[in-house]
Amino acid sequence: MKLNTKLSALCIAATLMSVAQAAAAAPAVTAPAEATQPSVASPAASAPAQVPAPAASASATTPAPAQAPSAPASSTPAAAAGSAKTATPVAPSAPAQRPSTSVAPAAAPIVPSTVKPSKPQQPSTSAPAAAATNVKPTQLDKLNHESAVPLVLEAQSRYQYAISGGSPVGKSFQLNGKSYRYLSEDIGTKTKLISYLTQAYTKQASEQFVGKFFVEVNGRLAQLNADGGNLLEFNRATAKMITMTPVKRSYLLTVPYPAETKQANEKITVNFEKVGSYWKISSAPHVIF
Repeated sequence: MKLNTKLSALCIAATLMSVAQAAAAAPAVTAPAEATQPSVASPAASAPAQVPAPAASASATTPAPAQAPSAPASSTPAAAAGSAKTATPVAPSAPAQRPSTSVAPAAAPIVPSTVKPSKPQQPSTSAPAAAATNVKPTQLDKLNHESAVPLVLEAQSRYQYAISGGSPVGKSFQLNGKSYRYLSEDIGTKTKLISYLTQAYTKQASEQFVGKFFVEVNGRLAQLNADGGNLLEFNRATAKMITMTPVKRSYLLTVPYPAETKQANEKITVNFEKVGSYWKISSAPHVIF
């Protein structure tokens, strides 16, 4: 009788153990399913890739009942927690790659942003260069305090070329006890010299200069065998308008000497007149220079 009681007690205990194991196994299966469903539902695009995850967790929980006698309650949640932890980093890794691909379109606007600054740089550099090359002092249609100085420099260059006899200078000869020389071939006649000077001066100013400094011998122009000039630096001159009409203007030029001479600046009035479409200097060359 005692043996039967012990056997029946052992059967009851085994039955209770199997019930406890069954009870412990039931939440272990359902708990991972609920834990993994949110991770599968969060990335909608990767749902098909996450379908095998519940099967892996189920297979992991199958051997759990064999280990249930040693640690029934703690071992099963630990396995479920481990599977949940490993599944959790996998889900963010896929979205992490999508931002990287979505960043690529965002980088596309950078290309226009780098091109746009180049467009303003092109007008800022090319406009002054074009203005500098297109302005010809001998074809000046707009006169102001800035464009007046280049025209004066052009007039000075033509004056110096003429007063020095051109290039190369012609032969020398004696006339009335004085030494003369012929002008070079390009400006050797009155017509040629007037045409050369009127590129920068009015015809009246050019004729006044030629009549004062040149003589005509056998149809050719000649001048006294001497050179002239001054130290004034017209390339550093500044101009200020003092009178203005639609066709006539006057500018006061402030012209410095070389710094080493330590001389005060010269104040020279230069008159301009519009001839046709272009401005010319109406002051005689020798009055200015």
